[in-house]
Amino acid sequence: MMMAPAGPRPSRDKTSYSNATPDTGVEGYGRIHRTSALRGSTLLIATIAAVAITLICAGAAVQPAHAGARVAMILAAEDYQNFKRSEVGLRKAEEILDLLRARGFDAALVTNPANAAARAALRDFATKVATADVALAFLLGHGLSSVGQTFFLPSNASIDRSTDLLSRGLSVTNIAQIVGRAQAGGVCFLMTTPNFPKPIDGVDVKPQFDGDTKNIAVAFSNSAKIPISRIEAAAGLAASDVVNLLQRQPNADLRQLIAACGSQQQGTVYGSAASVNLAVPDRGRPVETEAEKKPAASASTPQPTAVENNSALETLERLLDPRQVRRIQTRLAEMGFYQGPIDAVIGILTRNAIKEYQRKTGVAETGFLTPEQLAALTKTP
Repeated sequence: MMMAPAGPRPSRDKTSYSNATPDTGVEGYGRIHRTSALRGSTLLIATIAAVAITLICAGAAVQPAHAGARVAMILAAEDYQNFKRSEVGLRKAEEILDLLRARGFDAALVTNPANAAARAALRDFATKVATADVALAFLLGHGLSSVGQTFFLPSNASIDRSTDLLSRGLSVTNIAQIVGRAQAGGVCFLMTTPNFPKPIDGVDVKPQFDGDTKNIAVAFSNSAKIPISRIEAAAGLAASDVVNLLQRQPNADLRQLIAACGSQQQGTVYGSAASVNLAVPDRGRPVETEAEKKPAASASTPQPTAVENNSALETLERLLDPRQVRRIQTRLAEMGFYQGPIDAVIGILTRNAIKEYQRKTGVAETGFLTPEQLAALTKTP
């Protein structure tokens, strides 16, 4: 007998993504909130400036190796608003993130994303894939299938009929199409199942896929071989297999990773993974070879300043209160640089507006605001 939907439990993570934006029409990510969120524009900017100096001077922001060559997106939903908790766990997603970054991937993790945040993350991922050699998409959480497709359910999904999946879930077929823009890649769905008070016509818990797998493979930890009662356990085992592979086999390749995602032939795999070595890139390359890529410094060549470190500025951006982001969007709109919604999320439209603002003011067009620029855009007139 199916149990009634369970309410969300508090996340074990110290940070989580705010999903206050509506399901559609959103152009950016959810905003990270911290329990000790800073209040007040003056205190916020002062703190950001202090953190900027600390991060940049200490070299805390780590640049991904060969940025653009290897990219990965991880969507992990554990705490559901309308369904039971997914037992795969966010900690596995965090482990996978760290292990991929250690192998040179430009990897991003979005935890407990609502529909809007998940779709924004997918849009951002799509902009990176076009120039990638290898692209990976990991989905951890509840999934449902209908009319030949399987859908990842965001944390705020509410499914009353099969057609709801089209707007309230993310199609694995569509994600695979994005991954397929890279030279090679794979989609890994560590798939658990939601609970319903009653069955829904046209909805299944078994994977379905009708997309093109010319240069990618799509793996599900679930299959028709696995009883419903074992689906959660299969997803957990597959997640552990992925982590173990990336931890213990330095020369693991994409085929092995897809096999691990597919529960070692107990799950479902569509397509054939390419023979791509996932070892740390450029192992053993002489130091002088790397130096050849960079022109020698000269007095006439301006050197990048510390504030041009985008990774550090991106970290600082996450400290912004949503009210500050709305203020930034409003000011950019008043200047004629921004035409998107005032939704407190920084996505492609906001990023482009920031670049246009920086271009007009004669500074580097990074798309990330420095502490000085933040102060200028958030000050009260």
